[in-house]
Amino acid sequence: MLTLLLSISVATAAAAPVSPNPLQPLAFLAGSCWAGDFPNGVGVDTHCFEWVYDGKFVRDRHVLRGKKPDYSGETIYAWMPEQKQIAFWYWSSDGDIEQGVVQPVADGLEFPEHHLVAPKEMTMRARWRRLDADRYETIEEQKDGGEWKTMWKVEYRRQAGTPKS
Repeated sequence: MLTLLLSISVATAAAAPVSPNPLQPLAFLAGSCWAGDFPNGVGVDTHCFEWVYDGKFVRDRHVLRGKKPDYSGETIYAWMPEQKQIAFWYWSSDGDIEQGVVQPVADGLEFPEHHLVAPKEMTMRARWRRLDADRYETIEEQKDGGEWKTMWKVEYRRQAGTPKS
């Protein structure tokens, strides 16, 4: 009888969906603030991620503090059921507007080619690689002619006092 119950439990567990929330690939970020040093002493960029509207969206508010006046922005991530993908919209304090999609990959997230639409047109892509439970790395690239050029690479660390998701 015990063997039969274990077999049923294992079969049921194997058939269950991995996650009912399609934003699960962002879960490791949510509920925490992360900070990283921009190259060349530009400043410290801090991102705070949170679930909003009962987990239907993820909000990322960030501020880059350094030698120049603060630069801040906000990103909203949402599941687009018709396209079956995560989309994002970004706005910043200097008028940037950016939109694109996020693709989960084995070690993090990819933001394939997308466009900064204001104040000027720019083609970009990014990769966020999870290094461990408390660190991730971002590489942001810009298309220049036919070549991709790295704009910056930053390692972010979970800030003390913020929970692990």
